[in-house]
Amino acid sequence: MDKVFVTGINGLLGTNLTFKLIEKGYFVTGIIRKKNNFIKPKLKNLKLVEGDLLDFKKMADAMKGCRYVVHAAAITSQRLLKLSDYYQANVLGTENIIKACFQTKIEKLIYIGTANTYGYGGLHDLGDECKSMMSPFTKSLYAMSKKRAQQIIDNAVTKLNITTVSPTLMLGAYDTKQSSGKVIQMALNKRFVFYPSGGKNFVHVADVVTAIIKAFDIKKSGQKFIIANENLTYKEFYNKMIRINNQKTALLLIPDSLLFILGLIGDFFRLLKFKTDVSSVNTRILIVKNYYTNEKAKQELHFNFTSIDKAISDWLDFYNRKI
Repeated sequence: MDKVFVTGINGLLGTNLTFKLIEKGYFVTGIIRKKNNFIKPKLKNLKLVEGDLLDFKKMADAMKGCRYVVHAAAITSQRLLKLSDYYQANVLGTENIIKACFQTKIEKLIYIGTANTYGYGGLHDLGDECKSMMSPFTKSLYAMSKKRAQQIIDNAVTKLNITTVSPTLMLGAYDTKQSSGKVIQMALNKRFVFYPSGGKNFVHVADVVTAIIKAFDIKKSGQKFIIANENLTYKEFYNKMIRINNQKTALLLIPDSLLFILGLIGDFFRLLKFKTDVSSVNTRILIVKNYYTNEKAKQELHFNFTSIDKAISDWLDFYNRKI
């Protein structure tokens, strides 16, 4: 039975990955702050170790005997005020993972990046693995920290077999921490929904899980894959969600000029040390269409992607069961 070490095990991706790995016959060890934070802490063929990415000894000890490591843990909040707020988890944590992989002679490391460290594009010029990071993500504290972590990963690929898997916005079941599913929740059963003019690429979390497991067999170190699926404006996305959830909702466009003003107000409050998602960088992100292609993943990982309708339905089913 091959053993896999997973960080970020109680997140949307980590939870779905763990269930699929165990279903496929792997033994999973995960590092987590509190064991009971995992939705099924007593699951067969699962070992949970309490600790974090900065506890190098505990992490390296837990990693012993594992063949693969999937490093999915990261701080993704948009509310933090300084780049240093992301540094320990996203940068130092990645450095510790690499050191532990060397020490324990791990065969393969899968690093979970983010598509936003690559350049995006419009529908006729989609972003891909060859395009450089673009504004406004070059000013996003989260994206900047992930870019630094990616550089650390890239520096290690000659000494360790590493594949980078970089998802777009993931949706699906087991969003226990209410992460990317907030994009659904903010419109759930609302009479009116205000949406920005931009758009995003959305992907079912199950497809990211499939990509990770397929990447176990990649022999060439340094390979990078954007795991993306449907490019949708926010209006198109919310129309899907409204139809799937059978809710009566009116969609109202937020003018770009209003978002610009809100961003400046957010910047002011952030200067006063108030933690808020609203900032000029984050509102700018809402008005761009950051679209990506999945052609490389399709061609080299050989699997079919799941519709975003299914991703939305799975999120709604889990949310309704949980409440």
